[in-house]
Amino acid sequence: MRSILNKILGNKDQWKSKPGPQVQFPQPISIDSPFDAQKRALIGLLARKLAKRLNTDKSLQDSLIYLPFTMETFAENQADEADYLLFLSNCMVNWIMENEDVYLLVRELQLPGKYHESFLKVYEEEKENISSIFHPKEAKKCGDSTEEGEVWQVYRDVMYAVTQGKFLLVSKREIEKYKDGKVLCEAAIKVRSDIPKAREIAKSCLLQTGFSHMQITSLLLVISEAITNVLKHAVEGKMVIVQNGQHVNVIVEDRGPGFDLKLLPNSTLMVGYSTKKSLGQGFTLMMKMADQLLLSTSSEGSCVILVFYYEEGGKKNEDLAI
Repeated sequence: MRSILNKILGNKDQWKSKPGPQVQFPQPISIDSPFDAQKRALIGLLARKLAKRLNTDKSLQDSLIYLPFTMETFAENQADEADYLLFLSNCMVNWIMENEDVYLLVRELQLPGKYHESFLKVYEEEKENISSIFHPKEAKKCGDSTEEGEVWQVYRDVMYAVTQGKFLLVSKREIEKYKDGKVLCEAAIKVRSDIPKAREIAKSCLLQTGFSHMQITSLLLVISEAITNVLKHAVEGKMVIVQNGQHVNVIVEDRGPGFDLKLLPNSTLMVGYSTKKSLGQGFTLMMKMADQLLLSTSSEGSCVILVFYYEEGGKKNEDLAI
């Protein structure tokens, strides 16, 4: 608590003692850009919301509104809660501003449980408001969204929560984030004979990564299910495998009618559930074996993204072919 008061009030030697105590605040840094001022205000607002969710002292909560205007940078300093909350808020603002995948990036931060939960709750509450500031054109589209768009958002939020973050419904725009990294291989899927070919291509490229042979065997089983679904439910598609840091993304896109939102809860949560129009039992297997599964679907086609993290004991980052 003393460190927070010192940041706001300065050292006690700097306090002015006159009739009626006066507080001498630290001088703000030089801010010439309205954009920077707006961004710092957002960081302070989000930091205070995080602090409230964490039930911190009210003096800390109030200080977070002012502190962003007195700091040049926002360092990851877990020893000081104010610094740490401002760091997290700065991350959130930057990720929304750059249209990044916030769920994936916050997972990679490996936050302590209470911070992870509070971060995602504040993000869900404020993401649309902040996005509308940095992406006004997209916000206008969202404002004109139909009831169907609102239903999609409910499905996304509920299914993410129920699956403990393992399943995430994503928009077409969000898919591009998962293609960043080193493309290990690509394979077209147009006829049934392309399925074993794609599987062999996947096997060859996965051998370049930090996965063990046992892991690769399991991965190929899941990949087979994903690429087989292309010809079951669509006209054609393709598989792309991308390596990015501590994980590999298997991206399977198709050109087809897409999937009914109403079927997704049963497909993802009910073991063995299958209909002609659903993702079938293979989806249950994908949910079980992938570290995270993402789905984008519309009347133009679908995209399944399987995220696999390297297990402890695999190759280190510097040893990977990135």
